[in-house]
Amino acid sequence: MKKTLSLILTILVLSAPAVRAQDQANTPSSDARYISLLKEYTLNTDGSMDYRYVKEQKLITYRSFHSLYGETFVTYNPSFQKLTINKCFTVMAEGKTVQTPSNAFNEILPSFAAGAPPFNELRDMVITHTGLERGAVIHLDYTIHTAKGNAPALMGNEMMAENEPVEDLTIRVKVAEGEKLFYKLLNGAGEPAKSSENGMQVYTWNLKNVKAISPEDFQKSSYEAYTRVLFSNSGSRNTVLEYLTNQPAMGLKISEAMKFEVLALKKENPDPLSLALKIQGKVIDDIHLWPVAMKYNGYRLHTAEQAWNSMGANLQEKAVLLAALLEAAGIEADVAAIARDAFFDEKLGTLADIEDFAVRIDLKDAGIQYLSVIAPNNQDLGKVQSDKVFIALGQGEKPEYQHSGQTKFAVSMSGNFMVSSDPKITGELSLGIEGAINPYLGLIRDKNKMKNLVAGGFSKTDLKEIKLSQSSSETSFQTYTVMNEKPFRKDSSWVYFTLPFCISGIDSWGIKTLTSKRTQAVEIPYQGEENYEYYLTLPSGWALFSPAGKTEFSNKAGKYLFEIKQDGSKITVSRKIKFTSRVIAVENYADFKTLMDNWNDPRKKELIFNTK
Repeated sequence: MKKTLSLILTILVLSAPAVRAQDQANTPSSDARYISLLKEYTLNTDGSMDYRYVKEQKLITYRSFHSLYGETFVTYNPSFQKLTINKCFTVMAEGKTVQTPSNAFNEILPSFAAGAPPFNELRDMVITHTGLERGAVIHLDYTIHTAKGNAPALMGNEMMAENEPVEDLTIRVKVAEGEKLFYKLLNGAGEPAKSSENGMQVYTWNLKNVKAISPEDFQKSSYEAYTRVLFSNSGSRNTVLEYLTNQPAMGLKISEAMKFEVLALKKENPDPLSLALKIQGKVIDDIHLWPVAMKYNGYRLHTAEQAWNSMGANLQEKAVLLAALLEAAGIEADVAAIARDAFFDEKLGTLADIEDFAVRIDLKDAGIQYLSVIAPNNQDLGKVQSDKVFIALGQGEKPEYQHSGQTKFAVSMSGNFMVSSDPKITGELSLGIEGAINPYLGLIRDKNKMKNLVAGGFSKTDLKEIKLSQSSSETSFQTYTVMNEKPFRKDSSWVYFTLPFCISGIDSWGIKTLTSKRTQAVEIPYQGEENYEYYLTLPSGWALFSPAGKTEFSNKAGKYLFEIKQDGSKITVSRKIKFTSRVIAVENYADFKTLMDNWNDPRKKELIFNTK
């Protein structure tokens, strides 16, 4: 019997690797794949527009139809759009065709418009696909017809990649003969195929065997690295922007009741920048944000008064409201659209590349500052958001364009501490912050803002008196007296001290564990550096257990230094890192990983002492 059990165990052990290899071979690389995918835009001769979507999608895993693709949501506005389902059926794995029944088409209010009365006319057509199983192919073909006058131009911003592989992906744009199409192709080469069809000029971009979007973290935001087509039948950005600026909302008029509240705030806050931040806070806290894209409302803006009375608005309308209130307070303000520099082309007349809105103010002392309408920003958005184009919009005024370029940051923290035998730590700590993470505006709201950015061996309660404080839009600096009665983590005769650091720097990015290889470039929020320097004097009987020494290197991603020096009872610790680029190419990823692995090494974030 024992021999039989031994033989069985031996067979199981030997067969386990083969079973694992077979499981891996049978595991699909994707949940589904598109056999074909077509997105077609048409500018009709009467000025109306059509958008057609056609897909053939094969389901591979159970997850594909249980969680991912069992339903399709089509958002449209019935007040000026008409949705037509041209075809909808499923071909099951064995070849049987299942037509989607009429009760599988149901309209609901889009979730993003819930609780937003001004946008309650919007609809999601929920298409519940039937006959789903592994190996089934979903066929869907629908058209959305948009009546004339509900967009300033035929505009598109289409990424040529999906979450699943695509065998045949086509973007097609049709305009009348003689009508010109302006376009921009990113991360691709060649001109579109041009043809004629029923008196229309047809521009076609086609890709074969397109890989799925990579699931890797920290890719270039907005999928900037993938092939993308932007197009418009207008070659004038300014003309298209006039569609917004000519609307009554951009006149920035407000009611008497609104003026009364503005004047009350102005009386309490005579400083213009402080007043601007108070008004910003009111709009952020009191007016709900409804995440409804402009296109769903025909690019029409509700006025500041309508937004105020509704106690809610979408992104661009909150910008209108904030700008109107600021103007009423005597502060020069403009609504600012924000586009991504890589997508932007001043000669391409489109609104499809606008991804955010803010408000630009111009003050005598503080200069130009861009204020968020979503959350109180601690720094001018123009210094925070890298590679963006800020477009200041004013009624009857030519748009003004400002390119933010590569935003940078710098953190410097130093401290001189005395450790007593209690044990307690007393001394001084200095913190300087520059560039993108400089809390210039945050310090105007709260002079203790920088205290909240210190973590590690100290918290804000350990930072007692502010001995020195200086702040400008470029850099802020504070020095504190320090006293911490319980600075150490104890374990028998061992004590551990976590080195202080700034929480708004690299640690806020969440880059902790990195894979060994990478297929996409890594994008970090800012290019910059952090420098920490500490001096500790130990009490009698304490010994440094952490090994003194120096780790220093420089590579294609940046520079790193960690050093511990001891001179009797005096300990000096240096911890520094510097990035040479905000976007790390795949070929430099190994260097970046080395840099971050050293920075995240817990042994290089603390000091260990023996108190025997």
